[in-house]
Amino acid sequence: MKFAITRPQGKGETLATELAEKGILALCTPVLTLKRVDVSQAQLIEICEAEILIFISQDAVLNFAAQLEQFAMSLPASNQLLAVGQQTADAIQHHFARCATVPKQQDSEGLVALPELQHVDQARVALIKGRGGRAHIAKTLKSRQALLSSCSVYERLPVKEVSDDWLDHWMEAQIDGIVVTSNAAVDAIFNCHQPALLRWLETRYFVVVSERTAQHLKIQFKITDKQIALSAGADNQSLLMAICKLTSQQGSAMTEKNQEATTSVLNQNMEVTPDNVSHSPKTKLSKTAVVALLVALSGIGATAGLFLYDKQQEAQQFSALAELQQQNQQLQVKLNTALSALNQLQSKWPEQEQAIAHQFAEQQSQVTAHLQQALLKARQQVGGALSSELRSLARYAEFKAVSERDYLGSVLVLKRLQQALSQESGTDALLLAISSDIAKLQAQPQPNTEAVYMELAGLLAQIDSLPLKTIEKPKEAVQQSAELSTDVNDWRANLSRSWQKIRADFLTIRQHDKPVIDPLLDAHEQQLIRSQLRSYLQQAQSAFLDGQSSVYYAAIEGAEDTLDRYFKLQSAASASLAESLNQLKRSELGTHRDVQLATPAALKEWLQ
Repeated sequence: MKFAITRPQGKGETLATELAEKGILALCTPVLTLKRVDVSQAQLIEICEAEILIFISQDAVLNFAAQLEQFAMSLPASNQLLAVGQQTADAIQHHFARCATVPKQQDSEGLVALPELQHVDQARVALIKGRGGRAHIAKTLKSRQALLSSCSVYERLPVKEVSDDWLDHWMEAQIDGIVVTSNAAVDAIFNCHQPALLRWLETRYFVVVSERTAQHLKIQFKITDKQIALSAGADNQSLLMAICKLTSQQGSAMTEKNQEATTSVLNQNMEVTPDNVSHSPKTKLSKTAVVALLVALSGIGATAGLFLYDKQQEAQQFSALAELQQQNQQLQVKLNTALSALNQLQSKWPEQEQAIAHQFAEQQSQVTAHLQQALLKARQQVGGALSSELRSLARYAEFKAVSERDYLGSVLVLKRLQQALSQESGTDALLLAISSDIAKLQAQPQPNTEAVYMELAGLLAQIDSLPLKTIEKPKEAVQQSAELSTDVNDWRANLSRSWQKIRADFLTIRQHDKPVIDPLLDAHEQQLIRSQLRSYLQQAQSAFLDGQSSVYYAAIEGAEDTLDRYFKLQSAASASLAESLNQLKRSELGTHRDVQLATPAALKEWLQ
């Protein structure tokens, strides 16, 4: 058997050499070429932050490593690396000096069956692959609720637009089997415009590296199971074993057919049909006469046989010559008819060419209109539910950062926005703005919560020992004697004493040296004042823990006002408490900075 190896340039020559050593002819015909797909720095950062990295092929490893090197980035040591096959794992070891986990069944089905991918709910998984490939892995991981990020670092493109030249070359070389390693290679091979070449291709054998490619051949191109040989992996050794096994099976089948044909011919030659034989009376003949008679009869028979054979050969030649002449005449008639039809087609070709060009222009305009309508619908969809969700997330992140000063909460909202944009296109600038905002928020200083809380707790403990503002009552003046004198000359003193006695019975007048602003407080009212100060400080504690800055500041100011109004600031305890409240207010203001997020503006620009 002869085989055609369709792997890209530089990947099939080693396999062809190993097959030649086994006595199997192989023709290297690359049908695909690999083209690098550039990835933005923001997407590379997102991929490197994933918990699990899955590499689909050696080319995925090579192109991903090259792009990391371009941005002077390196792969973190915390990632868990998985590879579809052993050659991919060897490439990871070469480029990243890391070991990767390889499934026993080296294909998509074997990869998703690994224990590391069974429980990936809300886990960040990155799939590094070629464009358009491995849909089964992505679909399975999404069904397991993984936070999947796909990164296409290369794409497979057909070397030629159609496969007619390849198939014509393979038919001339009498190729029996074709080695294909991807669905893209299968599609490139079957992209043929000649039905005869397609019919020939559908009778060939195919050596594939995955069940997924085998199913693609069966479903899309009606290739039977007997025509497909499944390799244990994509490496040269596995492909070599699969080809040798297929060659051995087909050789045994051909040997059995030859043996059956030989046996049939022998059985036909050994069959004897009985003739009617008439028996004459026995006559005694001498042995010499019998021998002479037999020799004569043999000579006559041989001569007659040769004559008859020559006549038969001559008749067959004349018959074949007449048949050839008749076929030539028929072919000449067909040729003349074909030439006439060709002349008619050539005369009609300019008109048909114009009609085709006109039809092509109309179809192109229709396709352009359909594309514009589809793009408009897509934009409308983005401007609908998805647009509302993205705008809400951006506003909420800005509110958390600017109003509530909840930087960690704002970071979580921005990460959710980042995940919502993972499947959208043209988001490089927006994702870069989100990453910058996340880094800015994570770098913001956080207040020393424990120290402030303990400071307020210490102030609460000092409230009962703070002295209140009190006024000392003046001593009562020594009252003069109210007795009247019997001396007539003392009538003035007696009149004054009589007036003082009358006034004492109806009025009480006390004089103080200091003005009184607040009424004198009893013990219950003093306790209420201390409770009010304690309430302000407790309210400040709760507001600080909840991140309610306005409530916190109002509580501190209320505590300062209560302290200044009802307590003696001249005492050391009250002065210390006032100084502590002032420091708490200043330190709290120092922990907050105005943070301006770039995400809302970038999102608005992307939506427009």
